Amino acid sequence: MRPPPCDGSNVQHEIARRRALRTGFLRRAEVVRLLALEVPGIVAVEDYRGDYQMHSMWSDGLETVAQMAEGATARGWNRIAMTDHSKGLAVAGGMTIEAMRRQHHEIDALNQTFEGRFRVLKGVEANILTDGTLDLQGAELAGVEILLAAPHSKLRLPDDQTDRMLAAVRTPGVHVLAHPRGRMSDSRPGITADWDCVFEEAAARGVAIEIDGDPARQDLDYQLADRARNAGCLFALDSDAHDIEAVIYTDTALAHARLAGIPASRVINCWELPRLLGWLDDRRS
Repeated sequence: MRPPPCDGSNVQHEIARRRALRTGFLRRAEVVRLLALEVPGIVAVEDYRGDYQMHSMWSDGLETVAQMAEGATARGWNRIAMTDHSKGLAVAGGMTIEAMRRQHHEIDALNQTFEGRFRVLKGVEANILTDGTLDLQGAELAGVEILLAAPHSKLRLPDDQTDRMLAAVRTPGVHVLAHPRGRMSDSRPGITADWDCVFEEAAARGVAIEIDGDPARQDLDYQLADRARNAGCLFALDSDAHDIEAVIYTDTALAHARLAGIPASRVINCWELPRLLGWLDDRRS
C-alpha cells in the first residue's frame, strides 16, 4: 500500500517550526569572534569576575562544590554562586531543605580554606510554579545569599504567561530571573510572554535578567537582551554549568551580551565583590 500523499502545507509548517527553534543561537566560532572584538563601552571577557548559575552533585551536577570552585579559579575568577536546584524539581535532584542546609555548611567550610582569595556564594535555583510563586518561601530561604527564579514547566505551550513571569519578578528576595523563557534548541520554544512588560517590571524592582550561556539554551538571546537593556535591566551572564568543562559557556553568555550592547556596569558578574554583596543584601531585605 502506498503512503498517503504528502501535505505540502504541513511540511512547510514543520520546516518553519524547526527553524524558529534555532533562531537566535550562536555557533562557537561566532562566539569566539565576538569576544575578540574591541568595542569600547560594552562588557568584555576581562570584566568578568564570576559565574552565578552552577550546579554540583548536590542536585544534578557531576562535580563537587570544591571542584567547581577549582574550575572557576583556573579561569581567573574570584567568586562563584553555587545554585543547585530546589526541592520542587525532583527530576533534577532538587535539594531538600535539610540537604540545602548541609550544603551551606560545606560552603562555609570551603570558604574558610580560601582565606578571602575566593568566595563561594550560597545560592539556589528555585522553581517558578505555574501560578508564578516559588517552591521555596520564607524561612526555607534562610542562609541563601543569591536567589535565582527559573521556569521549568509549561515551556511548550503557546499560552501567554506574562502574569506568571511578573509574579516571579515581584517575589521579594529574588535576585535573578534565570533562563527566562526556558527554551531549548530543536526541542521547545519556551514561554510566551509580553517580555517588554516583564523587563520593565524587573528593571523597576532591580531584578537581574539572566543570559544563560548553555549552548542549547542561549536564553535570553541577544535580540531579547537588547530589549531588556533598553528597559534598563541589570543582567547576570552565567554558564549553567553542571561540570567543570561547562564553565566555558560563560563565553556564549558574554557574546550575546556584547551583541546586545550591554555595558559591564549593568552586569552583576562584573561588579566588585563589596558592591555585589551589598546589592544581594538589599534585595533580601
